[in-house]
Amino acid sequence: MSRRVALWALVLVGVLMGSSAGATVMVEVPLEDMARDAAVIVRARVVHTGTQMVMRDGSFDPYTVTTLQVLEGIKGAGEAEQLLVRELGGTYRGGGMWIDGTPRYALGEEVVVFLEHDPIDATYFRTYAMSQGKFVVLHGLPGVPAAVARDTRAVAFARWTDGRMTLSHGGREVMQLEAFLDLLRGVVRLDAPARSSVGGAR
Repeated sequence: MSRRVALWALVLVGVLMGSSAGATVMVEVPLEDMARDAAVIVRARVVHTGTQMVMRDGSFDPYTVTTLQVLEGIKGAGEAEQLLVRELGGTYRGGGMWIDGTPRYALGEEVVVFLEHDPIDATYFRTYAMSQGKFVVLHGLPGVPAAVARDTRAVAFARWTDGRMTLSHGGREVMQLEAFLDLLRGVVRLDAPARSSVGGAR
């Protein structure tokens, strides 16, 4: 099974992990694989977010559309100044719909994100590997190095050992920002020529 097929063979079901709880189950993707496989990687700031209703299978579903102001293009962003990220789920009519593991973007947030093209509309991107592909930049006090944090606590990761599947909860990871960016740049440089067409920028 290819890495991409394995990644997107997601099981959106309730699972038993000590107690009955709903979770999104997915395959964990190593950081180096995400850097190689994502179409676009950028460091960016969230400048707008809103809900868009999209017709799917005869009914309207809410999507959250986030506008990212590009601060640094690490891979595939070209000359794009802004990118539009669209994720299934959002608030509407006083309610809302969300899928565990789908990243949410907050206005003003600084992020490093891995993106792929939206298969429905090339105007947009979506976050590669769901919440695995979003890192929030954390700026500390003067003299304290900035860091990035990734939160995958809303998902469970499937692993296979001796032909048996086990599940483990995600968590919150924190890494030093510059070391993280250096790793990404190194992987992208070794994987050159990287894709440079944005397609979803406007």
